[in-house]
Amino acid sequence: MLTRYGIGRLTRTVVALSTATALTIGGTAMASAALPKVTGPTLAGTAKPTSAKYTALNGGVTDGTYWYAVVSEHAKSGSKVYDSTQLIKTKLYASSPTKVATFRIRSGNHTNLLGHGNDMAYNADTKRLMIPAWTNDNSVQASTQGRSVRVVNPSTLAIEKTVLLPHTTTGLCYDAVKNRYVGGTLNQYYAYDSAFKETGKSAKLTMPGTGQGIDCDQSYIYVITSPKGTQKTNKIFVYNWSFKLVRTYEHASSAESEHLTHQRGTYYLGFNTGAGRLYRLDNFQFTVTYAAAGGTGSMPSTVVLYGRTTALQQNAFKRSGYTFTGWTAKRSYDNKTRYYNPKDTSKTGWYAAGKQPSGWKPYLYKNGATVLHTTPRGAVALTATWRKA
Repeated sequence: MLTRYGIGRLTRTVVALSTATALTIGGTAMASAALPKVTGPTLAGTAKPTSAKYTALNGGVTDGTYWYAVVSEHAKSGSKVYDSTQLIKTKLYASSPTKVATFRIRSGNHTNLLGHGNDMAYNADTKRLMIPAWTNDNSVQASTQGRSVRVVNPSTLAIEKTVLLPHTTTGLCYDAVKNRYVGGTLNQYYAYDSAFKETGKSAKLTMPGTGQGIDCDQSYIYVITSPKGTQKTNKIFVYNWSFKLVRTYEHASSAESEHLTHQRGTYYLGFNTGAGRLYRLDNFQFTVTYAAAGGTGSMPSTVVLYGRTTALQQNAFKRSGYTFTGWTAKRSYDNKTRYYNPKDTSKTGWYAAGKQPSGWKPYLYKNGATVLHTTPRGAVALTATWRKA
């Protein structure tokens, strides 16, 4: 956690997590919405440090199999505070950690190499964790500390090297589709290529609440803030890669969110409850993929913000001697396919193969069709269908 605009003394209030019940879009509340939805059955991880002194969850990320989380101990020496941290690796949905590494300060003359560990990114191409080393404690820091990113081996949790970014960085994310990063602080973010060469930047942002972590994919950048002052709930600000605000979501909980992370269309939000809890977000976002089914060519996936009408891509696959007729759809979270009743095309539903009503056929999405809330999370696999010409 960091205070607004990345400066100031750290403070924490641990509040029990409650169920999300509301969504805001552009500041307008929708009473019946639940986006994102965090409920008890979707607990995906529990941070368990080796000592009860480590009480504050900070950055975190998932590689799809494990959750990596930084927890801090705020040790006092006179009037000063020094952060010690543990980096905890836990398999998703498991109750016990797989591995724990400690980065401890014994005096103010030594630097905790993970700093505050406010956020974390996972580079799926190099298979390495990227942890900004910025800190707001009283330890002695190098002049480059605010720009330092520790490259960590996820198997050993050991720091392999340090990368220096052009700007102070408290939040960092990686887009594995287009091999690029976003990093910065709550008031300004920068887009980088894979070598951290700056390719763009946001205007000065003025968001309420306490600045926390960020996440990104090929379409959007997600900035989270937790309750502070007049902001009583958690918010997720969704920007495009030109840093234009697309949508604002509200998680109706007074607990303190710390980081947002995802893999394969499933998003998770880390909360500073206990030493840290990770919850899966339903009804927030999903990914649409495209398969040629005998055709040739390639098509990039489509990111869909749940509840926001999004157009599917036009078919770009080719198959000699065949005409494209549409897409069948299967969603990953329950392995169900969409079917329809040929006698009454207004009737459709999602069923496991062989479990659909008698006479029903796979539903076909046409070119240019739009989707809105096709699945609560994960991916929807669209497969091309062809008719012999």
